[in-house]
Amino acid sequence: MTEAWDRLATRLDELAGIAHAIKLLNWDQSVMMPVAGSESRARSLSTLESLAHARLTDPEIGELLDALEGDDSLDEDQAAHVRVLRRDYDKAVKVPAELVAALARESALAYPVWMEARRRADFPMFRPHLERLVALKKEEADALGWENERYDALLDQFEPGMTAREVEDMFAELTAGLKPLADAVLADPGEAPAFLTGDYDEAKQAEVCQWLVRHMGFDTDAGRLDICPTHPFTMGIGKGDTRQTARTDRRNFFDALYAAMHETGHALYDQGIPERLVELPAGTVPSLGMHESQSRLWENQVGRSREFTAWLLPHIKGYFEQELGMVGPDEFFFGANYPQRSFIRITADELTYNFHIALRFELELAIFRDELDVADVAEAFRDKLEQHLGIRPDNDAAGVLQDVHWSSNLFGYFPTYTLGTLYAAAFFQKADEDLGGLSDDLRNGDGSRLLGWLRDKIHSQAYLKPPRDVAEGVLGGPLTAKPFIDYLTAKYRSLYDLSL
Repeated sequence: MTEAWDRLATRLDELAGIAHAIKLLNWDQSVMMPVAGSESRARSLSTLESLAHARLTDPEIGELLDALEGDDSLDEDQAAHVRVLRRDYDKAVKVPAELVAALARESALAYPVWMEARRRADFPMFRPHLERLVALKKEEADALGWENERYDALLDQFEPGMTAREVEDMFAELTAGLKPLADAVLADPGEAPAFLTGDYDEAKQAEVCQWLVRHMGFDTDAGRLDICPTHPFTMGIGKGDTRQTARTDRRNFFDALYAAMHETGHALYDQGIPERLVELPAGTVPSLGMHESQSRLWENQVGRSREFTAWLLPHIKGYFEQELGMVGPDEFFFGANYPQRSFIRITADELTYNFHIALRFELELAIFRDELDVADVAEAFRDKLEQHLGIRPDNDAAGVLQDVHWSSNLFGYFPTYTLGTLYAAAFFQKADEDLGGLSDDLRNGDGSRLLGWLRDKIHSQAYLKPPRDVAEGVLGGPLTAKPFIDYLTAKYRSLYDLSL
């Protein structure tokens, strides 16, 4: 190890400690903090984000990176840490410290206002905060720099190297293949099973979720599951501390059930990153699309499969015998995959989910191309929902206010959900080719071989390579929409009499 690496390692340890504190404060605000604490929390987060930015952009770090990039004595891990840190450093030095502080403060203030605005279905209440956040994000994108369009700078923060044009092409391929299937099924989806909207005790829902995430492999000695009032999420706080949340609804147990599977996919990825890498630059996921691939895979390819739902049903009947006692495996499988034109993204079925993402991507593009004013976003959201799904919400809670992302300044994030969806289908297909017999495993509720494959092929790679290299190394070539469309077509042919 060189002296330069030792000096850099000391700096990295300090940065990891600051990041740990920032994440913990964000988690607390979402799960436990009283609303009246928003102002002081905004001040704390602004201070810490400013401190982290100042430490990261210290010229000495740039000098150390210059020295280490030409050092052939570094091992593979160290070289990857230098590569990832160089990317982070080069971006950070372009963004003024006062802008970093302003974004942190405005996000912390916007979040509780969004929660209340959503409760009231009152977009004008949230609009001033959204206007300030959009203005700040435009300023940030311009500071970071871009070649083709401003949105590329924001997308690159979540999906390194990807451009808006590539995302547009991805959606064009996906919708061309998906729309005929969706139209055929949604023309006559049948009546929704009554058990989907029963009366389910929320305390029991929480118990089921706690049991299920442990069964899936989540290590509760190195993480925890809590109930949050709004949007479920997962956050890797630090080494040995991965936190996920669920949200219960007395009228809709299946939202909590499948959100728990989704978030556990994220949590398993975080817990699968090798300990030697955690809290170092390459000790994270290479992209949000890769992260979403894990949550979508466990929620859908596993959780909504005929085999797993047949195994799961008798186990949850133990908690809800009265509500589910007469439900059989075929009906339960149908209910887990029931397709409908619905307003809410996070509860959307697999057929319609990506149309929800497409409309949000189109809105974000329009905003950052200066083609859409924030004042008009709520109406534009209703128009887009009608365009893509043929339905129009009559309130903002079912429309523009339903997602947490914009209140947290996560612009450019939404496309990663669809990218993750495509990865999930392709990864599961490849795992089944490599391992064989995954259907038998799931029929027994056993995801251990699949998890082992994911740990070996994806989790253990962390950010040692760029995301495209990780994915193509697993798949043997570039990602396409075909595995996902083939998977959905086969599933819905088993549920409906289709001529496709």
